[in-house]
Amino acid sequence: MIRKRNNIAIVCTIFVLIGIILAIMRDGVGIDQSLQEPEEPRHLIPRNIWQIFLPPTNFRGRFVIDPERIGDTATWLAMNPDYTYKLVGLAGANTFVDEHYADNLELRTAYYALRNPGLKSDLLRYLILSIEGGTYTDTDTIALKPITHWVPQHIQHLVRVVIGIEFDRLDGDRLAEMTHDVQFCQWTISAAPHHPLFKTMANRALGSLKKLERSYNTTIEELKPTSLEVVNSTGPAAWTDVVFSYLQQADPSLVSTRDLSGLTQPKLYGDILILPIDGFGMGMWHSHSTNDGTIPDIALVKHNFRGSWRGE
Repeated sequence: MIRKRNNIAIVCTIFVLIGIILAIMRDGVGIDQSLQEPEEPRHLIPRNIWQIFLPPTNFRGRFVIDPERIGDTATWLAMNPDYTYKLVGLAGANTFVDEHYADNLELRTAYYALRNPGLKSDLLRYLILSIEGGTYTDTDTIALKPITHWVPQHIQHLVRVVIGIEFDRLDGDRLAEMTHDVQFCQWTISAAPHHPLFKTMANRALGSLKKLERSYNTTIEELKPTSLEVVNSTGPAAWTDVVFSYLQQADPSLVSTRDLSGLTQPKLYGDILILPIDGFGMGMWHSHSTNDGTIPDIALVKHNFRGSWRGE
């Protein structure tokens, strides 16, 4: 009888200990919180890197990319191990549009009609980021820091889009093809999937293409836009219009892009992080961009401005 009581007591003790352990695991009771590993903020932007390389206008036959034209890509792979990288060519681009935009006849018709690689590449980057998210960057850019370092740690769980500045007028003159006092670049964009910014931009691009059709009394397929028309229809000037509209929703005190002039540190507007000029635009001769041969700590990307689409 005594042995039986002892066995019961042992079993009860075991159950009590198990209950205490489970409570500690659930609530952290009795554990010094300062000794626990802090939880890392959740990144909203997927670990994907996208680049696009399309054949020149009216190219016929099998197109082979010159390896020297994508030499800078090595910096993105080296800086971002374990990221998924994809170089999108024409066949892959067509497949992507067919799979993800099958129900949008207007968009697919315009996409397939486009012959100008600048217009097509612009539209394609918005379509890809809208669905997949990740980081898009032109093939003539150099990664200076890992993408995981782009967003300050304490706001990583808030940021869904990272955008840089390509031009800040400050007190100087406005440059050719810069239609805003502060203009955002789209040679590099980092984003979470399904941000409405990209659908809005795609629709804006389609509307601009229709205007060019009417202006030249031609079709999208036959369009031969000037460099400025590319910038204003699908490129950075149009992108700036759309982005700034979203920034104003987050901060109604913004009246014009000039209100963003002179930015020296990243600034969050809603879920969009705006970088200062050196973020994506160091090494330029204007906009107080660092151009003395040094690389400032805030610099994340360097653009080499090869502009393969120009003249197409």
